Amino acid sequence: MGRFKPDDFGYDFASTEEETVSLVLDKTKNEGSDKKTQTKDGAADATRIKSPPTTAAAASGDVATSGAYKLYEEQSQKETDGDYKYQPAKFYRGGESFVVSDDALGGMSVNGLECLGAICCCFTAALVTAGGIIIAYEQYKGELSLFVGVILLVLAAGTCLCSCCALCIGSSTDGFDLGSGSGDSKADPNHREVKVRLRRLNDRYEKGCMKAEDTLGRVRLDVVGHIKEVKEAASKEAKEKKESEKKNREELEKRVKKDIEAGIPVKTIRQKYRPVTFYVEFHGDPFVSKLELLRKQVSLVVNLGRPGHDQCVVAITSPGGGVSQYGLAASQLVRIRKAGIQLIVCVDSIAASGGYMMASVADKICAAPFAVVGSIGVVTHIPNVQRFLNEHKIDAYLMTAGNYKRTIDVIGEVTEEGKAKLTEQLDDIHIAFKDHVALSRPKLREKIEEVGTGEHWLAVQAKEKGLVD
Repeated sequence: MGRFKPDDFGYDFASTEEETVSLVLDKTKNEGSDKKTQTKDGAADATRIKSPPTTAAAASGDVATSGAYKLYEEQSQKETDGDYKYQPAKFYRGGESFVVSDDALGGMSVNGLECLGAICCCFTAALVTAGGIIIAYEQYKGELSLFVGVILLVLAAGTCLCSCCALCIGSSTDGFDLGSGSGDSKADPNHREVKVRLRRLNDRYEKGCMKAEDTLGRVRLDVVGHIKEVKEAASKEAKEKKESEKKNREELEKRVKKDIEAGIPVKTIRQKYRPVTFYVEFHGDPFVSKLELLRKQVSLVVNLGRPGHDQCVVAITSPGGGVSQYGLAASQLVRIRKAGIQLIVCVDSIAASGGYMMASVADKICAAPFAVVGSIGVVTHIPNVQRFLNEHKIDAYLMTAGNYKRTIDVIGEVTEEGKAKLTEQLDDIHIAFKDHVALSRPKLREKIEEVGTGEHWLAVQAKEKGLVD
């Protein structure tokens, strides 16, 4: 460990066994694991509930303790009364997309001016129709009716003009909502609100699998379907499946009734029997341009997830970038752990340097065998054209106040003192980086100097060194 402590980074989340252990455990590991952890402000104790396995592939099991690398490690779980979970029958339940924006209008943003334009168009059509009818009918009745018809046509033309203007203005002011107070910030005209969509991924995959299974059943030649024993066995299997689903529902009803009698809120009951795995994808660039989106996604997880019960899986793809930007992105992920929600990071191709800075704060890191991870180091490169300017007799002035305001610059003279100071600054950042990783992953505290050399490894090698799980 270096100079920094957990309080310096704000890493004061509880490091309990229940928060860091895999959710796929046998009975002997789960006995007595229910604990109460005190929240930061000491307001209340949150009872952690053992979470059943979820459908996310990232949460697939315990870490292998043997030295040999296992690509596919089978996991098993013994069903006990304490590990009860309700698994509903698989069928497609409809749309996947539930929230597109922060309003409750089916995922569509309402523009007040566009609505006004649509109303004016309808009113225009009514006036044109009425005026035409009156003129046609009263053509031979007298001057008064003809005058009224002309007035209506004039009003129709004016209304049509207003509607066209409203539609044009409304289209150019996307996101403007009359009287709602939402939309983009007026204080910062360059700020655009980020909207997040929630989708139930299970339905998407179940729908695809069921359709594929039905199609394959029609394509595959059924050479045994006519056999009497096969028909009887298929009928028996369908009957047993229906009885099993019925028994499962009855068991769920009994448990829910007991929970209601115990005074447990309905919202908590729903969360208890159907835990959620939030899945977030993060594609990083050198300056983390999608940081605002990540912040909003984390806020949703923190506010909607149930501590000790739900999970969050973040798929990170990033070769790194700016220290401050990735430090802030890592701090966003820390919010998930501090909220008591298990955080799992998946690395498919690369999470190096700043990408690993983010990944290291997770409870568990799952990586593809040939993914690139590590690179716990700091680098900077500054071209200097001072000698070129001198050769061509070009004067370039660099004015500073403070001895180390500029150590090495593009146009300034490079001195040994400046190079030494810049190296010192890089070393300070490197120490903070290594302490960040060591505090986030306790298993690396004793060998952080060994892995914090700036090297990167394949995940199959990094697993042996403790960089991934």
